[in-house]
Amino acid sequence: MFRHILVPLDGSENAYRTLEYAANLAKKFDSQVSVLSVFRHHSYIEKSISMVRPREPENLDDVLSAYAKEVVAQGKAMLQEQGVKNIRGFVKMGTASKKILEFAKKQEVDLIIIGSKGHGELKGYLLGGVSHKVTGLAKCPVMVL
Repeated sequence: MFRHILVPLDGSENAYRTLEYAANLAKKFDSQVSVLSVFRHHSYIEKSISMVRPREPENLDDVLSAYAKEVVAQGKAMLQEQGVKNIRGFVKMGTASKKILEFAKKQEVDLIIIGSKGHGELKGYLLGGVSHKVTGLAKCPVMVL
């Protein structure tokens, strides 16, 4: 039924809870599971107005990319521990909901399993969070946990 399951992760506890459901479905249907983490690009101007001033400033995109890679690696490890065999990990830069939807369409995902609340910004509470946008715009079923 589900050949390809997408699990977007942002590193939040709620996001990691989705992995148990993904693992159960993946084992039942022998599905591929793609773990995706999306980080937001920070411009030089945003970085320059930061109140934190390290002695050796790092490229914020590199720091966020490294964190996203850690999140994906941890998600993959958790799925492997639960017996999932076919797992792939991806890191993208951009707006989370947009990148999740683009990935799902391009990779022909059959199901998206996403946490209801994550590390979203305050405007997500006011304008609708990532899970809300993905649920409303996805062309495949979305399970929100």
